[in-house]
Formats: sequence, structure tokens, C-alpha cells
Amino acid sequence: MRRVLFTERISDDRNEKSDSIESQHDKLSRRAETEGVTVVGTAVDLSVSGDVDPFQRKSLGPWLADENLSKWDELWVSTQDRLSRDNKHFLLFVFWAIEHNKIVQVMDDPGFNEQMHTETGLLLLHAKALGPAMELKRIKVRTKDSHERRRFTTRWTGGIPPFGYRPVARYVDGKTATYLEQDPAMVKVLQEMRRQILAGQSFFSVAKALNEKGERTARDRARIRKGKPVHRRGAAEGVPEQWSETTIKSLLSDPALLGSKKHKGEVLYDSQGQPVRVADPIFTDDEWQALQAAVEARTRTTVRRVNGTSPLYGVVYCGECGSKAVHKSSFHNPSGVTYRYYGCGNWPKENRCRGISVRAEEPEAWVEVSFLHRYGENPVTERVWVPGSDNTKELDGVRKRISRLRNLYVEGEFDDSPKEYKDRMHALRARDTELAAEPVVEGRWTEKETGQTFMELWEGLDLDGKRKQLIASGYKILIGSKTFHITPEPLPWSEWVERRRRQGAPEEEIASMARALEMVMGTTPWPCNGSAMADDVQSEAPVTPAVPMKATDSH
Repeated sequence: MRRVLFTERISDDRNEKSDSIESQHDKLSRRAETEGVTVVGTAVDLSVSGDVDPFQRKSLGPWLADENLSKWDELWVSTQDRLSRDNKHFLLFVFWAIEHNKIVQVMDDPGFNEQMHTETGLLLLHAKALGPAMELKRIKVRTKDSHERRRFTTRWTGGIPPFGYRPVARYVDGKTATYLEQDPAMVKVLQEMRRQILAGQSFFSVAKALNEKGERTARDRARIRKGKPVHRRGAAEGVPEQWSETTIKSLLSDPALLGSKKHKGEVLYDSQGQPVRVADPIFTDDEWQALQAAVEARTRTTVRRVNGTSPLYGVVYCGECGSKAVHKSSFHNPSGVTYRYYGCGNWPKENRCRGISVRAEEPEAWVEVSFLHRYGENPVTERVWVPGSDNTKELDGVRKRISRLRNLYVEGEFDDSPKEYKDRMHALRARDTELAAEPVVEGRWTEKETGQTFMELWEGLDLDGKRKQLIASGYKILIGSKTFHITPEPLPWSEWVERRRRQGAPEEEIASMARALEMVMGTTPWPCNGSAMADDVQSEAPVTPAVPMKATDSH
């Protein structure tokens, strides 16, 4: 009994005009019924280009392996190009089939197998292989030309759309094409991400919030649109991708959020030197500049809080070696009480340090009262980005494109279209002149009142929010041996009283504050700043604020 293996293939190239898999299978099946052979299997390779080696194809390749050669005698294919369009791959397969005594039947070429076994026949087969190979080259050229034509249009050429956008099919100029439009749900997420970064949130905290809410990444959303399960690399299907610090920073720095089209990671520019836009921008120019300034500032920030660290991480430091202090707790079994401490985070690795520590409740209470006493009635301001004008980066890009265009001209790319070269070069030089004439004005942050006092703000902050506000306002606590020292120095009581009286505060309020201070401190305002540390302890410069609000003295 003749044992036959069907071989079917269709390319993923839309420009290739080929039989469908159904049509190929129908031809092979009708022939098999006529000759009464036994079909042992069907190697179906979907979306496989004709230049892929038959031995490397996902479905056909295993049938050609040594362990499966005994399962079949004949290989049937509807047309020669379904076997391969590459002449080298084709001839190697033919010689392999001869060596292993395999019969190859091509439905539209009945004499194919006989030609394999004569020198003249092999010469004819070689000539036949050149046709599909040349056609493959033409297909690739057409595909490349098509991509080149579409590259600088507003069409979306495929792939995973940037987060914030979704693909839509539109009927334009008599044809259906794919474009991008904003996805309202994703735009809302991006606006919230921007708000959090401007408010001083870390990339980590933004990523954590997205993961907790179950927000899908751009890749997972693309899978869902195609009816596929979400999938995290290295995990089982159905496990969604996770946001990370890196993905947040990369996303919020991506010009694709302005609707810019990219190729190989770079923004595409048209002949006039302007970015090619495939969709409406998510952010305005001013919003984008402010976001980039905040991302850059966030990147440079050295004080970051991680899970399980102290409530005042980045505020409390060791007074001897200058290292950040860590929060420690100790459970006292007899009393059932948990004691909390701040201690040097670098001890015993730092030989200059004696492992000093201080009870946590004391500096926490002091710094809160000190902050509110100094700034509580002051207006809260927020940092507002004032856009500048700096075309240096765009100017550099234009000059690089001028250089590339000139090189293409020297290489003969415009021999048949000198006018196109002249027009493009003229437009680029005009843009170069325009950008070079514009002055560089650096963007800057400025302060704007929010209509809220720091007392009102403080009441609405969580523990981490208060920590960040203290850092932004330049607060720093140096711990010693059961002592601590707060910077800036607490506002003298007499000065605070005088300020509140000038502001029209009633005497009852001033007396109430005095009683509150006495309850917290255990003494009348102000004691000696809680510190008995040596005068030669050097305080580091305050950390650069990472949040938009900063308390400043207002008299």
C-alpha cells in the first residue's frame, strides 16, 4: 500500500497570490481517492513564507526527520512553489528525496518525479525553481515598496498599538485601511499616571497601583482584542503581564503618546521636518513638557521608599555616619508591648557608627508638631510647569536627515527623481533655518497657590504622603544616642505667637495650641529640640523635593 504525506503551505504575505489551504487540500484529496492511496498525515504550514527551508517548517520539518521517514513513502504537493520558493532550498530538498528514495508528486506537474532521476530532468527542475524564486523576489520588492509608501502616511501599518490607542478599520479612498484612535479608558489611565508622577509618586508606586487595579498592558489588550488569552512571558497562558518601574518610565517618555509614528524605535518625520502623526496626541504640548520634567526629576530622586521601611524613611538619618535610618520593632513578651525604634541603617558595616537608636514615637510626634507649628497656616502651593522653547533636539534631527538624504543622493537613489530630492532637501534646509533662528528658552517650575493650608492638607494625607511632604519641605532628623535633632529648627514660640496675632488669630486658638504642644511634648513650648548631640555633627543638604508642594515660611 502506498503511504502518502500531504504537504500544504500558505504564506503570510498578503501580496502573494496563492491557493488557499482548502483549495490545496481538495486537489490532493481528490487525487488520493482516484489512486486509492493511504494518507498517513497532512503537514499544514500556515503563515509560512516561501523562502523558509522545508526542513525548518513547523509542520513539515518533523516529517522529514530521521525518526519519521519510515512512516511515509510519497510526498504530495499541489504546486511546486507550495514546497518552496527558494531555488537553493528546493534543490537541496530534491537531492535529499533522491538520497532517501522518496517519491515527490506535484499535482500540476505529472512528470516531476521522473525528472528527479535524470540529469536532463534535474536541469529542467532547476530552471523551474528559478521562476518561483524570481517571483518571491518580486513579492518582497512589492511588499517593501508598499511598506515604504505607507510608512509616512497616517495609516497604522500593524503591530501592537501604543498604550492609549486602539486600531480601527476605516474606508478611505475606496479602500479599507487601519488607523489609530484614542481609547477613552486607556487615556483616563494615562492622565491619572501623569497626575501621580507630577504629585511626586514613584514609578514603583504607580506600577503597583496599576497591578492592584488589574489594568492590562498594551500587549495584553492587543491579545484580548484578537480573542487570545493574556500571557506573561515565562508564565502560563491566562497570567497577565505586570507593570514595572521600567515600563512606567518608558511609557510616559514615549513620543507615541503625542500620536507620533515611529519606525525602529525612532520618530518618523515628513519632508517638512515635522513628526508624522497617526493619531491625536494624548497630552497637550504643555502637559507633555511638564510630564517629561517630572519624569526626569523622578529619575534623579535618590530617596525612595520600599515596602516595609520606616514611616519616616528619607527623613531620619544617623547623626554619626549620615546613613539613612531604618525602622525597627521589638516585641516585649512579658508586657505584650511592641517597641519601635529608629536606628542606623548602615551599622555595623560602618565602623564610624556605634549602632545608635531612638524610640520611634518621639521624633515622629515632634516632627509633625514642628511642621504644623511652622507651616500649618501657610497656603499650599503646587509646582506648575512653565513651558520653554528648546528646538535643539529637533534641529539636530533635521540636520541628520539632511546628511542621510545627501548620502542617498550620492548613492544614486534619486537618479530617476531628481526633483523629489531637490524638494525634500529644500524643505529640510528651510526647516533648519527656521529652527536655528528660534531662541532657546528653558522651561521652569513655578509655585501656584491651591487655596488650601498645610493644616488642611496634612489632615488628608496618609502616612506615606506625610513622609513625602516632610522630604519636600526639607525636613531632616538626625538621631543620636537616645536623642534626636530636627532640621529646620522648630519655630520659636514667641515668633509663632506674633505671626498668628498678625494674621488675626484669636487668643483662644493660641492657648489651645500651647496646650496641644504640652500634651505632645510633656513640657511647655519649646524645649531644647530633643537633642543632646555634639555640635560638630554635620547635617547633609536637604533632599531635592520629589513632590510638587513645598512648605515655605510666610510672615
